[in-house]
Order: sequence, then C-alpha cells, then structure tokens
Amino acid sequence: MKIKTLLLNKVTLFLCCCVALASCEDPNELGLGLVDDNIAGKYTDTLTVNVSTVLLDSVATSGSGNLLAGQYTNPYSGTALASTFFQVGLGSAAWTVAEDAAFDSLELILSYSGYSYGDTTQATTFEVHRLTSAMTPRTLSPYFFNEEPYSYLYAENSLYNTSNTATSADSLSSFTITPRPLSKDTFAIALSDELGQEWLSLKKAGDTRLTDATSFLNYFQGLKISSTAGSAVVGFPVASAKVRLHYSETVGGTKTARTRDFATVNPSLQYNQFLTNLEGSALEGLVRGGEPVPADQTGNVSVMQGGTGLMIKIEIPYLASLKGQVPPDLINRAVLVVEPLSNTAQYPFPVPPTLALYNTNSSNAPLAPVMFDSQNALTADYAEPNQQNPSGRYDFNLTPYIVELLRDENPGNLTLLLGTPSTTYRQQVGRLVVGGSENQQQSIKLKVYYTTIK
Repeated sequence: MKIKTLLLNKVTLFLCCCVALASCEDPNELGLGLVDDNIAGKYTDTLTVNVSTVLLDSVATSGSGNLLAGQYTNPYSGTALASTFFQVGLGSAAWTVAEDAAFDSLELILSYSGYSYGDTTQATTFEVHRLTSAMTPRTLSPYFFNEEPYSYLYAENSLYNTSNTATSADSLSSFTITPRPLSKDTFAIALSDELGQEWLSLKKAGDTRLTDATSFLNYFQGLKISSTAGSAVVGFPVASAKVRLHYSETVGGTKTARTRDFATVNPSLQYNQFLTNLEGSALEGLVRGGEPVPADQTGNVSVMQGGTGLMIKIEIPYLASLKGQVPPDLINRAVLVVEPLSNTAQYPFPVPPTLALYNTNSSNAPLAPVMFDSQNALTADYAEPNQQNPSGRYDFNLTPYIVELLRDENPGNLTLLLGTPSTTYRQQVGRLVVGGSENQQQSIKLKVYYTTIK
C-alpha cells in the first residue's frame, strides 16, 4: 500500500510539473528543483540556430484584388519596387454617341484600399503606361530533376512578382500624391488627351475596337501603374478602378456632358510586380533563386520581405544532441522565439502582425507550411514590446513538431523558412529584420522545457 501511494504521488507530481512547464515562459517561474527530489523541471535555449536570407525565384501575385504601386528604401534590404498591371473593358451596357460628340477628357479613377507600407507622409510619384502585349499567365514547373523546384508560393495559370508585360515608352500620365491610405478618397488622374480623342473617334466611326468587347481588349491590352519616386507602397482596390471618358453632345439644342466608364475586367489576370534593388544594402549580392547567404555575411542580420521573395532560413543543425539529453516524451514545451532586431519594428516599417513557418530542403523553396493541426497552418502573432522584450516577439509552439522529429531514430537538422502566411506574403510588402547568431541581439532561439525523473 505504501509503495502504491508513493508511486501515485510521483505520478501526480510529474503531471503537475508538466502543466506548470507548459504554462510558463521563464524557468525561474517554475521553482525548479522544489517539486520533488526525484522530479525536476529543466530548460534549455542553447541549441545552435543559424539564420540566412534567401531570395525566392518567383511568388504568384495575380488575382489579389488589390493594385499595389510605390516604393520604399531601407538600409537592410535596399529598395522595394511595386508595380501593378490590369485591364479595363468596354462594358456590356448599350452605348451610342451623337455625330457631334466632342471629346473633353480621359481619366483614371482610383480609390484607396486601406493598405500601405512605408512613410505615407512623403509625396509619391506614379506613372501610368499602356500595355503593348497581352498579360499571359503561366504554370511554373513541378519538381523534376531537370526543372525548377516546386514552391508552395507557385500557382497554376498565374502571373508572378517577377512577371513583366511590355509597355509603351511614353507614359499616359505622371502624377504625384501624398497618400491618405486610410481615407475613403476617390481621385481622378488625367490621362492622355490623344488616347481619349482616339477612343471617341473610333466609337463615332463604328469601329469594332470600340464596339466589341473582345476587339477592344486586343486593341487596348491594359495599364501599368509604377512609381518613380517615393517612400511608400499604396493599395487601390481593383473593383473600383476604372477609366472614365468625358465628352459632350447636343441634346435638344443644348450642349450636354456625358461620361462612359471602362471598368476593370479579368481580375484573375491583374498582378503586382514586386522587385527589389539590393544595391548598397546589407543583402547586396544575394541572387534570386540562388543559395542562401548567412547572416554573418550580411552584417549579422537576415531579412524577410513580403512579395519580393525575401525569406529567412532557419537551421538548427544539432537537434539530435537534444535527444541525447531528453527523451522526447518528457519534453513539455518547445518554443521558437523570434524577436525583431532593435529599432526595426516601428513606423514607417512596422513588423508583420503574423508570421508563418514553411518546410524546406536543399531547394530553399517553401514546400509547405508547418501545420498546427490537419486544417490550419502554424502561425505566431506579434506580441507588443514590454520591459522584458523591448523589441516585441513572436512565439511558435513547435512542441509536437519537435517531439515527432526526436522520435525518429536519426533525427536530422531542423530547417525552416520564416515568412508571413502565404496569402499575406503574396499581397503585401511588410518587412522583418532579425539578428544572426553573431549579432549582439541573437533574435531567434529554440527554447525547450522538459522534465527529468531520477
């Protein structure tokens, strides 16, 4: 009876220790060694964590519903450049014009989507160009030995951050605004009078290019909005963008103003081009689709940047050594802690609200998200700075992931890519900077809490 009671007490104490460890961040909170002479809670964060930066070859960006254009520059990742490509159509509503119809003006109508990144207190200059070729989606190669490696950020029949569609050399417009992305403003940008006059003349002549929807798209293949100067990337919703033709005609002896809207069409073809100029930054020399560059070669920092293809590669090469110290079933909690580098998390370059992890291999491409359960990807939300964590932090609960790896007879290295969730990564240009292992602020650590029984 005494033996059974002692065993029951130890099992109870062990379970209590597990609960305590699972709910605490700091081992000092646990009262280690005070639970029982034979049961103790322990903690380690000394596993080597190597970080590097990769530049993915392509990221699918079409069909996002948001026209993104602008640019911003920072010392860690150079200049991010966003341009957007889209089509406007003839419309299905009946449209007739009088013989005396006279051209007035042609405008591009835009409104803000609410998204921006960078310093929107500074003026940004945009140019509008006419497309001279069709936007052609493509399907990137599956994973074969003689083709490009598969990526979770590819998509069938898509256009990509690195796609490009030819445009005319001369712009239809150049305009400068100080963005107000949170406003409900709608604004009109004057386009080429020559183009507007041409459209009205074709319509009056009954030309199929202005009477048939398909012929119109073959004749006018779309628009590109890009930035030539500025400090922010700004979003405009696809659904509300349109080109508006202003003209007048005589009705009952009175000159009457008329308009015709050419609304956006084929939203699945709309895409955002995200390029990055790394010249002069810590990442200069990084090659798109090439090998990762370790943090100790990039000023002891690594950078993630949505849209452009920058991701942070995390490698924990000696995970097997943990198995020698701790039986997997005695691990109570394993947390990957990510802290932004000091003074890199605030406006105008705030860190993303949520991060995600992706499995990868020697291809250095994101193969699949690390999963929280069978339906949901594992993510971590940004915890705002406090006295203990002045830069804020993200905590990924990797407990089941690490336990499963250590149950393998020969656990290999843990290799992951750090980015934002895939939908966000395709559509936004937020940035995260972390310190490497040689940085005074080592930003990424794997913290493992476990129980020992004598």
